[in-house]
Amino acid sequence: MILIIVNLSFGQTESHKEKFRQLEPDIWLGIWDKENSDKSIKVDTLSYDDIPKTIDFRGTVVETLRWSDSNGENILIQTVTGHFTWKDYDKDSTNYMIQDKSELYAYLFQKKNSEKEFKRKWRVYDYTECFGVDWFTGFIPKATTITDLDDDGVTEVSLPYVSICRGGMDPGVMKIIMYEDSTKYALRGSSMVMCKSEHQYGGEYKPSKNLKSNKLFMDFLKKHWDRNKCEEGKYY
Repeated sequence: MILIIVNLSFGQTESHKEKFRQLEPDIWLGIWDKENSDKSIKVDTLSYDDIPKTIDFRGTVVETLRWSDSNGENILIQTVTGHFTWKDYDKDSTNYMIQDKSELYAYLFQKKNSEKEFKRKWRVYDYTECFGVDWFTGFIPKATTITDLDDDGVTEVSLPYVSICRGGMDPGVMKIIMYEDSTKYALRGSSMVMCKSEHQYGGEYKPSKNLKSNKLFMDFLKKHWDRNKCEEGKYY
């Protein structure tokens, strides 16, 4: 019995050591959609070491983009946390169940021409709380766009992502969040499963109120939704 306990303790210790050795601050996933971004905007990708040290953010970096517009210099950082456990407390009780959770963040930092340091312009935060078989929280690969659809010199940032928790074939939650300056627009709905069969399921969306009155942005995001709504095994 003592030998078994020692072996288990040693095995867990070695496992933790190996996880620690493999920790990386960024994961190159190719989130930027170059094809559907504005090609007149010069966008650069930044490595983790290129991110200014004065910038504060949470999570593991999956994409960092840098460009300039009429507002100044912009840095977009998209991150995920990976899976961790949290305590799901019963209402009005100290009892709880251990559940799984994962989070994502997107930050826009901006530096005007007259300023020396970047300041946070906005932040997107979302998460999945799950006790399921298949689950995922993350940005859709090759789907983030940088555009200037209305040619006003102020860029739009569009961030498609999904939040999935299921034990069967249900679609996940899908959103596209768009920012122009400090104004937020959104399409919110579900991803599509069984896309190539005659039994397609999901893929619907609802636009935010301000998006309904902006035909230019609405048309772009509708097409962008259709390009990215199908899961097709992207997330597992």
